[in-house]
Amino acid sequence: MRIVDGIYRNRVELNSHDVDTFNLVHPSHYFRILQEAAGTHAYLKDVSIPQLQAERKTWLVTRTRMEIYHYLSWPGIVEVETWPQGIWKFYYPRVCRASSGEGEPLFEAISHWLVIDNESQRPLRNERISNSFEAVDKNLYLDPDLGVRPNGDQLPLLYTYTPRIVYSDVDLNRHVNNVIYLEWMLDSLPFTFRDDYLPTVIDISYRAQAFRDDKVTVTTHGTINEEGASLYHSIEESKGVIIATAGSEWRRKSQ
Repeated sequence: MRIVDGIYRNRVELNSHDVDTFNLVHPSHYFRILQEAAGTHAYLKDVSIPQLQAERKTWLVTRTRMEIYHYLSWPGIVEVETWPQGIWKFYYPRVCRASSGEGEPLFEAISHWLVIDNESQRPLRNERISNSFEAVDKNLYLDPDLGVRPNGDQLPLLYTYTPRIVYSDVDLNRHVNNVIYLEWMLDSLPFTFRDDYLPTVIDISYRAQAFRDDKVTVTTHGTINEEGASLYHSIEESKGVIIATAGSEWRRKSQ
């Protein structure tokens, strides 16, 4: 791992448990690679979650939009790179992209991060944190404005799923890790659908925190045809709080 010109780079070896029945990497694993790269970059700059918690602050990701170009097979190498773009509104946007060991693009993503006060739960603008990261080449800049969140409540209801929160779902912030939300959404889809389709775009918004004693339900609305699918996912806590929502675009594996 190294930081060059403000960009953190790392080489990640794919494990056999990171792929599915068809030897294609799980979409959620790309999100884990993104999360680990962001966390390690922050750690190397002394502003990771454990380091901020000592100051009664922490990081929260509020939205991630990922375009997936190719699904790697095992064995394989993921070359990942990430960089923040400076404060936008109250957010610290971060770009992350990856390619295979042979140079084939795998994914590109932009995510919105907040620094919040642990007691008030309010977002903070912090010059020390923003100044911890070097500026990167302006040609690498991506527009951080992702527009309105996907909304598909008006589409036909397709699936309902009730996951159970387990011990390993809870992270350093003492709430369910953001990648688990995506895994719940993907697990809500039947085997027959997952056998035939792959997501090409995932745009997920994290709207509230889920804790280990919560009861949650995942609903999926959308349309499916021979070419692909457009889906809208929502995770709701039993008291009616919307925890996360996402839109996803899918293609048939044969395409």
